[in-house]
Amino acid sequence: MIYSCIDIGSDTIKIVVGKIIDGIVHILGAVNTRSVGVKKGLIINKDLVIQSINLALDELESQIGFRIDKVIVAVPLYDVDVNVYNGKSYLDGEITGSDIITCFKSCVSTIDIDQEVITVFPIEFLIDGEKKTYDPKGDSGETLESKILISTIPKKNIYTYLEVLEKCGLEVIDLSFGVINDFYAVNSMDDFNKVCGAVVDIGKDKTEIAVFNKGLMINGTVLPIGSKLVDNDINYIYHLDRSTVRELKENFSYASSKYAMEDEKYEYEDLDGEKREIEQVDLSKVVEARLEEILKNVKKSLNDLTNHKISYIIITGGVANSPGFDYLLEEIFGEITHIVNTNLIGVRNNIYTSCVGMIKYYYDKLKLRGIDYTMYDDSNFQDVEKKKKLHEKIIDDMKKYLENN
Repeated sequence: MIYSCIDIGSDTIKIVVGKIIDGIVHILGAVNTRSVGVKKGLIINKDLVIQSINLALDELESQIGFRIDKVIVAVPLYDVDVNVYNGKSYLDGEITGSDIITCFKSCVSTIDIDQEVITVFPIEFLIDGEKKTYDPKGDSGETLESKILISTIPKKNIYTYLEVLEKCGLEVIDLSFGVINDFYAVNSMDDFNKVCGAVVDIGKDKTEIAVFNKGLMINGTVLPIGSKLVDNDINYIYHLDRSTVRELKENFSYASSKYAMEDEKYEYEDLDGEKREIEQVDLSKVVEARLEEILKNVKKSLNDLTNHKISYIIITGGVANSPGFDYLLEEIFGEITHIVNTNLIGVRNNIYTSCVGMIKYYYDKLKLRGIDYTMYDDSNFQDVEKKKKLHEKIIDDMKKYLENN
């Protein structure tokens, strides 16, 4: 099964094409480009976003040999509403994916017309009022009842997304929340599926927070704060241009000043042309103070979202890669945090976390419904597979050479 997906962020736009083999995602193509025209996850300039997406599509086409025309799309968590619904279908012999879909449709038909359904998670199925199961396919009975957790957002929140993608020649196959994708991107969810926890995605100018109970998202919110505040602080204190601020934040500062070196310094020229010097410890204290404020706001929001005991917190976002960030997390949340690390061949960068999880989530969704669907067939990727095998052969030959010398 081959799927393509897009994540339109305020900082970057990511597009990934992946193939599922034995339940594992194999990357066929992945690109990212600077995002222009997006603020706090919302499209504010359609023309600029279309340009950015087309640039990414051009680059992806050069990778895989053809232009994709279908995508799964990550949408913001704004105004999310999560509720439990009851569905029912009448059976005629063995239960199939169609019966499960009928259960789901009986729930969705009751939802307000102004709301867009984003996720449909079954809590459990009941066969003939007695047998409880998560996946009833293959069983038999007369009635199939379901208890389902459905999340919705106002349709107006996604109109612009759909319009922009249509103008880019992309058909939207499905929608998903970034925080759910992040949850699915975790390699092993066995422990997380048994308890209550949270996913926190710290973006450029917003932070999305979702609470999961036994693997199902039960609540969520968006904070209007993100890593851009760190950039603003550095700019305000040191009076620098944007590119230098980014360079300092990503390659010189520490999220925890305890890790910074006393004698490490950075020489630069400020916007007035004056030569100055930044000490790593001082810069790291600026970064640490702002990140600590963001994390404390996250902690307060989690307390507002649920009364359940939080057993784990999955952290994603570019700032999570900052040296010393794990130490800061432990100071505020204790030892329950897990920073997602995407390390698949082709996407060894955490900016692709949501896309990888999106493909996994979509595959699992279709599997439960008994749907066998692929966006593209293997013939589209013959040249890609040949190049990949050649690349792997070169790597193997190099390893053998190094081992023997």
